Amino acid sequence: MSDITLNEGLEEKANELGAFIKETNEYKEVKEKQSALFDNEDAMQLLTEFNKLQAQNHKKQQAGQVTQEDMKAVEQAELRMLENPLIKDFHESQVKFQRVLNEVMKMVVEASK
Repeated sequence: MSDITLNEGLEEKANELGAFIKETNEYKEVKEKQSALFDNEDAMQLLTEFNKLQAQNHKKQQAGQVTQEDMKAVEQAELRMLENPLIKDFHESQVKFQRVLNEVMKMVVEASK
């Protein structure tokens, strides 16, 4: 739970902004691509394999035990994953949507100066 309390006006504007963001083509595209991805067993298996390898490497890295072979296995899994058209499309739509969010954040920061 957050120890920050937003005033009503700010909370209202934040909710409005969220509603506007949900109406963007970029947001809709991310949701569409995400659904297609989640409905595909092969794509989900690739994602699961990649995430598992990445988590294992993270643990090994924290323990100072990660090897070049471990790193290469993650890189190869990532390449296999990104060769899948559904994963690739989802990733590209995420990048576009993130650009929208970055632009909005820049505007918020600029307006608060």
